[in-house]
Amino acid sequence: LSYMFIAHDLSIVRHISDRVGVMYLGKMVEIGTDEQIYDHATHPYTQALLSAVPVPDPTGRENRERIILSGDIPSPANPPSGCRFRTRCWKAEERCSTEVPLLAVPELLKGPAAHDSACHFAEVVAPVAA
Repeated sequence: LSYMFIAHDLSIVRHISDRVGVMYLGKMVEIGTDEQIYDHATHPYTQALLSAVPVPDPTGRENRERIILSGDIPSPANPPSGCRFRTRCWKAEERCSTEVPLLAVPELLKGPAAHDSACHFAEVVAPVAA
């Protein structure tokens, strides 16, 4: 049995999906198994989404760093050049405005955590509490 579940709430997606794809303005920015995405997110947009997932433990909320995105969401009808997320990304550099990042495994990511990410500066962040 296969099905596609589309949602904006990553806390629900985690419980029903074996593979997860994260999209921004109609383009896939990260794709992998549920463990790869939730425990080893590499794309800044995925990291921001995961930082917004509610934490049921009050003590866990205090130690968590939220990523608050700034700027307006670009128009999907007229997306930015290069990386579509660059206008809201804290890692964006000049290269991001001219080169579209390929959806590929980042060179620094090895082993079972390796999965596709469309970011010139992809890196793993600490896992999000379940």
